[in-house]
Amino acid sequence: MSLPAGKRQTADPRPILIPADEAEQRKLQRRAKAGEITRIAAGVYANAVDPADLPTGQFGPVAQLVRRNWQAILGHLIPGAVVSHLSALKGGITPADEVTLSHPTRFNTTLSMPGLAAVLIKGPAALPGDMPLGSSGLYWSSRPRMLLENLGRSRSSKPRRAGHAGVEEKLVEILNASGDAALNRVRDEARSLAEAMDAADDFATLNGMIGALLGTWAAGTLLTPQGQRVAQGTPVDAERLHRFQILADALRATPVPDLADAAAQDPARTHFAFLESYFSNFVEGTRFSIEEAEAIALQNRIVPNRPKDSHDILGVFQLILHPHYRSSLPAPADILDALRERHLRMMENRPEVQPGEFKVQTNYAGGTRFAEPAFVRGTLLEGAQLAGSVPEGLARAIYYAFLISEVHPFSDGNGRLSRLLMNAELSRCGRSRIIIPTLYHEQYVDAQRALSRQNDPAPLIRALSYIARWTTSFNCTDLHATIAALKAANAFEEDAREFKLLTPNTTTETP
Repeated sequence: MSLPAGKRQTADPRPILIPADEAEQRKLQRRAKAGEITRIAAGVYANAVDPADLPTGQFGPVAQLVRRNWQAILGHLIPGAVVSHLSALKGGITPADEVTLSHPTRFNTTLSMPGLAAVLIKGPAALPGDMPLGSSGLYWSSRPRMLLENLGRSRSSKPRRAGHAGVEEKLVEILNASGDAALNRVRDEARSLAEAMDAADDFATLNGMIGALLGTWAAGTLLTPQGQRVAQGTPVDAERLHRFQILADALRATPVPDLADAAAQDPARTHFAFLESYFSNFVEGTRFSIEEAEAIALQNRIVPNRPKDSHDILGVFQLILHPHYRSSLPAPADILDALRERHLRMMENRPEVQPGEFKVQTNYAGGTRFAEPAFVRGTLLEGAQLAGSVPEGLARAIYYAFLISEVHPFSDGNGRLSRLLMNAELSRCGRSRIIIPTLYHEQYVDAQRALSRQNDPAPLIRALSYIARWTTSFNCTDLHATIAALKAANAFEEDAREFKLLTPNTTTETP
């Protein structure tokens, strides 16, 4: 039965309702019977109902809530289970709308819910290298474990293993993205897991595949066109290197502001770090109110139903304040390890995006196609070498921001990482760090696109020079006064057609 929307509304904001005691259980049972919420499994309810006229085969509000919150649901229903097999390889929900889980005592069964089915396969509990999925109670299969699990055939009509071909394809992706050392690490770690997984035969298969890939590399003959390019050296994206050269030339010739850091000491330093983290996360989709974010960063108060988003705020905030990462840039030869280390620290609570590992698939933003995985390492190494020819301070900071953003070396977190590198250069030189407010983000992205698509560096240099000056207009000693000033300047607004970015206590608008 579908009730009018007004009668279905509830003050409880939780998308998924799990009773804490018998009294709440009875209350939720009554609400489900009245058609206000939907029971999706034993002791688990979705805070929504589907319309009576929902077309067959279409995901309604209940299924959408289940799919968005599957980790919390399955962590409650099957605590200690490991996201494994094809789900671990594909990043969670498979094309067959399933989540595959390994569990040592609960297996050979399927839990069906609106929007997905949880398929339980016999397998060991969490092993060394498996990563906890926040506070959900689930774990994510490590890469070596996932590769072993995906060898062999699926007995179901729906594929739950990638099989030999799928594993080989993944190994080639790893080789292209991270080199032969990464494959050797996979082999060593898989060897140590094989006994606990009762996977001696699967390890022998995996070992043979890795040996063949590394052996044919040495012989100069790889299995894929991408691998053949890798065999010729560390390939680079020549078009992007040309673009980096255009930007470096412009930065050497264009005067940029030299702005001393007015927030170098506490409490201003901590307040600035919080605001930098807040805006950097907000524009990437991690959205909290400023009050919620303040509690997360400054009081370590994790939002219960959004632990991963909370750790996104904390991860960036902690990197900003870290005595090493705050004010140092890696030497060009160390850029790969340094980026992986920062990314791991920033995204460690999101195992599904492979923290600390370069991407294995090409990523996109709108109509922009970023560097192919095979070109990431070489392009970053060459691009970092070129950074030394750019003047220190804001000019080099602009260069590093664009270098990371243009290559997009990871599957997620690239925008935040690019701004962390930009500001690390500024702090290294004792210059003011930059905050890019929500209202200015679209203009900043447009400036990046002008360089990416038209090889025009002037808008990017102009945009970051302006926002660097704008940032220094705020005194961060009193956090709440600074937040009030930012609100008055329209920094938190999103529609640039309706609002203009102002400077404190003036009516000066964005140029």
